[in-house]
Amino acid sequence: MPIFSFVQTKGGTGKTTLSQAIAYSKAFKKTFGEIAMVELDSQGTLADWIKERVENKRATKHVHFYSLAGIELTKLTKELEKIVTTHEAVILDVPGESVGGFATQLALNLSDLVLIPMRTSTNDEASFARNLWPVIQEGLKENLAAIVIVPSFIHPQTKKVNVKNYFAGIMPEEIGCLKNFLPFRSTFENYSRDGMTLAEYINSVKNNARLYDQAKKAAKDMENIAKEIVSLTK
Repeated sequence: MPIFSFVQTKGGTGKTTLSQAIAYSKAFKKTFGEIAMVELDSQGTLADWIKERVENKRATKHVHFYSLAGIELTKLTKELEKIVTTHEAVILDVPGESVGGFATQLALNLSDLVLIPMRTSTNDEASFARNLWPVIQEGLKENLAAIVIVPSFIHPQTKKVNVKNYFAGIMPEEIGCLKNFLPFRSTFENYSRDGMTLAEYINSVKNNARLYDQAKKAAKDMENIAKEIVSLTK
């Protein structure tokens, strides 16, 4: 039963977008069945999204949401243990924290695969080196989790090999990189309104040729990322 965590100290890199879209991807449903999506971020972005899903009477189906943000460590650990035993996969959405953040440390210690959404920017590179890499180094002493970059909000026409080479050139050797990336698409800024998943959003815009085409491309992007993440657990 794998535990996945989306970890990033900077905002705006797509951490929550990836968490919810991957949880509802076809690849995860086919591979894992019952999936837990756990929010550790006190901002409550996922909680707000789930609330909208409930209010709009959208089915939760095989994905179950848990908010564990802001609770003390002992209780948090016990709740996570219960969740882990009742689901085939767990996705942790971890808050952005500076060095010493306990949620980041906990995720690194518990996870089988740590996913770091990151843009190709010097700001993201500096933030990683200053805030996240020191925590990862400590975590590697306790856990042998695989850690990979999920390149995010990349220009859609960028070649995959160029993105992978970029991160290979700046990351420590312990950090891998997905070959698929999350491109910049307006769909990712709009689809989750009213608590919709990507699949539901596609259906809602099927009468608008432009939006429909964009949404299908976005769904394909996410599915490719989800498939690659699944392949790393085998």
